[in-house]
Amino acid sequence: MIGLETVATPVGLLIGLICGLVPLGVGIYYKKVGPGIGGFLACTVSGFACGFLGGLPMIVVTYAIVLSYAYVNRQDPFTSRAALTEVTFENSRQEMFQRSMANLGNGIRASLRALVRNKAGFVGFLGLMFYFVVLTFGPLFIEYDGQTHLDRREPGALALVAPPSEEFPLGLDWKGRDVLSHMVYGGQKLIITSIEAGLIATLIAVVFGSIGGLVGGAVDQILSAVANFILTIPTFPLLIVLAALVKFDSNFMLAVLFGVLNWPTLMRAVRAQVLSLRERDYVQAAVALDLGIWHIIMREVFPNMVSYIAVNFIFTIRIAMYSIVGLVFLGLVPLTEPDWGVMIYTGRQQGVLFLPQAAGMLLSPIIAIALFQLSLVLFSRSLEEIFNPRLRSGL
Repeated sequence: MIGLETVATPVGLLIGLICGLVPLGVGIYYKKVGPGIGGFLACTVSGFACGFLGGLPMIVVTYAIVLSYAYVNRQDPFTSRAALTEVTFENSRQEMFQRSMANLGNGIRASLRALVRNKAGFVGFLGLMFYFVVLTFGPLFIEYDGQTHLDRREPGALALVAPPSEEFPLGLDWKGRDVLSHMVYGGQKLIITSIEAGLIATLIAVVFGSIGGLVGGAVDQILSAVANFILTIPTFPLLIVLAALVKFDSNFMLAVLFGVLNWPTLMRAVRAQVLSLRERDYVQAAVALDLGIWHIIMREVFPNMVSYIAVNFIFTIRIAMYSIVGLVFLGLVPLTEPDWGVMIYTGRQQGVLFLPQAAGMLLSPIIAIALFQLSLVLFSRSLEEIFNPRLRSGL
């Protein structure tokens, strides 16, 4: 998770084009050209933005989607278009692979339909995609303005800050720099650190909550006691104290700290769900067959809680982002430009809070953070429908 910052590059574009040939070739082979072209474009954009990190996983996703349009399960004549004379019960490795990929593709398509059906969630998804596009592809069109420009001071002005204009749509900051360039370059680090913190907190909560609920006894008591102890600690004051004692010179270590402090609430909820689920027949059967605790957690318990976990993951990202911005605003973490939080901090330090012409410098990062948070909350509406079969089917 370290160094996940992504910026579109020509090498990434080449990677995306090569990756896109796979779904395109599959679409042409099965005479499903439309899905094949869609998969080609998806791989190209993903590879362009994230290189191999985006291109390779997108190959799997797009291949599965294209295959789901053409695959005929010859073992099931009632749900396929295969004739009775074509039905075969041979189960080769190739057939198993194709069936698995087609099922994955059908699941992804069902999730996309659920995403579009929930209007609020779809608006949130579009908002998140807007941030992804701007922060990833924006640097291709906007050059970072990091130098002081004394020549931009307006005649008679006492400061370099300036309101929005035709040349500078968001105005100039206290050094006469283009605020728009800082907005384009300054959000990725904050967002990725918040996502890392959310992933770490969610992973710890799911593992500890599942182990505590399934194993019980002393293990459950110890884990619950640790969670209760952390819950009694006021998180943000603790972060302020730690920031005064420890130098947070790594964004990943900062994400780890937020993750360690934010898992107990979700852990208690996961534990309660596991205590309920472990009485179900299929979990009891897995225990009787001695399939192992990790199999039970990942195959029997986790799928029944994924909706709740996904929504809590979104809210953990929100908490982490607010905490990071708060620490930056107080000057308790290393201040490295460009960064949205640093823009707010320097605005306070340089006294531009009281200058009307500096509204662009201060309001731009605040509005950007608020809209990102709103997009996350709206997107969580679709996650509930995607991962909850009853909501997805309209029951």
